[in-house]
Amino acid sequence: YYRSVIAFGTVRILEQDDEKRAAIEKLASKYAPEDTAANRDHAISREWKPLCMLEMTIDHITGKEAIELVRKKELNRR
Repeated sequence: YYRSVIAFGTVRILEQDDEKRAAIEKLASKYAPEDTAANRDHAISREWKPLCMLEMTIDHITGKEAIELVRKKELNRR
């Protein structure tokens, strides 16, 4: 089974340190919620120099999924 998404849009590099820091902190909190703020801060600081953050503004998005998943959803609706 598969699900896939393709997004089209414009990407920009986050140049401002405060904007870049806010973005990486959101990602760190989302993907390591059990970690302490101090540990996240230490990891971010350790990897800050080579860090490049990108922001995508989506203009159009499309997706598809396996027919088996579509059928399963249809059965669940009944």
